[in-house]
Amino acid sequence: MPTVYTRDQVAEHNSKESGWLIINNGVYDVSDFYDDHPGGRDILLAHIGTDATEGFEAVNHSRGAVRRLEKLKVGELPENERRRYITLEQVAAKKSAAGAWLVIHNKVYDVTPFLDLHPGGRDILLYSAGGDATQAFTDNGHSDTAYQMMGKYVVGDLEPSERKTLVNRKATGAKQAATTQMLHVKNENASLLLHIQEQLRLLMALALFVIAGVFLLS
Repeated sequence: MPTVYTRDQVAEHNSKESGWLIINNGVYDVSDFYDDHPGGRDILLAHIGTDATEGFEAVNHSRGAVRRLEKLKVGELPENERRRYITLEQVAAKKSAAGAWLVIHNKVYDVTPFLDLHPGGRDILLYSAGGDATQAFTDNGHSDTAYQMMGKYVVGDLEPSERKTLVNRKATGAKQAATTQMLHVKNENASLLLHIQEQLRLLMALALFVIAGVFLLS
């Protein structure tokens, strides 16, 4: 039986001398791994004493890194504090107004009570229910307030083996903004080009008119 540590006990190990963190319900002592961590010691120090699952999953770690992590394991969370993992098959069974679940950034949400409260209407939620709505959610540029509201509807985490690499929504938002700006500039340039072409056509027509007049008078 693995040693069991509560989240409060893990939180006590939040120093450079004794740094523990939680990943997928496992408890890990990374105190001697700071200087060996490929991503640098600061990223580990920022997460010690906490649940670092999201941060870990956001990086596409190699199998070697996962094996190395297992060597640092000192225990697990108690059953009543463990994350609830849900499979895509379980999510797929919840795709109606009677029970609507969807996945966003590897978390599973029960949006059934939110159907009639959604600013965009219930149909768009029901359309995505039963599947992964991360791309649709990200593409629609939701506000920070929307992200904060989502917390109350979380029912669990997607099964680790079925997760996708997390999308950095701020980076994605910046990319979308840059793309929008680029398209805006392109549209402005296209409009300017059309205007210039129209002016040139008018000038050519005027020149032909003048030439024709001179020819008739001569």
